[in-house]
Amino acid sequence: MKKQFVSQLKKDEPVNDFFVISNVSQRPYKNTSKGNYLQLAVQDKTGTISAKLWSEGEETSRLSQHLSNAQVVKLSGKAEEYQGRLSIVLTEAPEKIENYESPEDFIPKTDKDIPKMLQNLKDEISKISDPHIKQLLELFSNDDEFMKKYSTAPAAKVMHHNFIGGLLEHVLNLISASKTIHSSHPELNLDLLIAASILHDIGKIDEYDVGLKIDISDEGRFYGHISIGYRLVASKIEEISEFPKELERKILHIILSHHGEKQYGSPVEPIFPEAVAFHNIDKTDASIQNAKQSIQNDNQERDWTYDSIQKRFYYKK
Repeated sequence: MKKQFVSQLKKDEPVNDFFVISNVSQRPYKNTSKGNYLQLAVQDKTGTISAKLWSEGEETSRLSQHLSNAQVVKLSGKAEEYQGRLSIVLTEAPEKIENYESPEDFIPKTDKDIPKMLQNLKDEISKISDPHIKQLLELFSNDDEFMKKYSTAPAAKVMHHNFIGGLLEHVLNLISASKTIHSSHPELNLDLLIAASILHDIGKIDEYDVGLKIDISDEGRFYGHISIGYRLVASKIEEISEFPKELERKILHIILSHHGEKQYGSPVEPIFPEAVAFHNIDKTDASIQNAKQSIQNDNQERDWTYDSIQKRFYYKK
């Protein structure tokens, strides 16, 4: 049974517990005659931390190969701080663990009630006034097997809402924000914004594999969630008789353009007001959640935390 979690580790504290490996690498010593040392990225349901073993030469290569297909390892060492970041310095080689019995130790889950969130989503769909948008959304929401996947999917692997139920939590935030934006810009099509909130990341149900950790699936690596989502929604639209072509183009365009710029993965950029609005609504919720999670995952007693992915400091007070 796991007792030590990443978010609870303190400087100079002994570490002797189980973690999931998310990455194995070999890093060069400054003194190149020593070759490489072993570095791991490990995680549990509370966060991610690096771990290193001052191994050398062939030992490092052997351990790296041995751990390349490992999922759970037992680590022994001490939590140390370097340049403001906590890491685990190992005193023993990682022990590969087979058939770990408590996967809930490693996968974080939303602190919100998933069945209640799912009902809230269905309530929002029932309020849609556009009959074609409502019919499209109900083709998904009335599919119990699909909604089971949708309601438990993470919204990311390492970024915002990267936990069980994260996608659904994100979607409900976007619906709420869309209503707020619409109150200031009533000329926008609110039904379209709500549809965008629900459909924009729908491809993530197939982009991620969730086991002891969140990983990218084969489908995700081949196509990415934007392409997967476009395909899922386009195929459902084909099932609806006389679905307006203009509405089809707008819905599919928002899916393709919601990252905002081509350099961030969107094949096209937003070209009408609802698409521009939705990109910024999505980006705002993701950015706020990134900041919150960076602060929550830093258990050090200090005023600032550094987010290595966003490459910025966040003020914790």
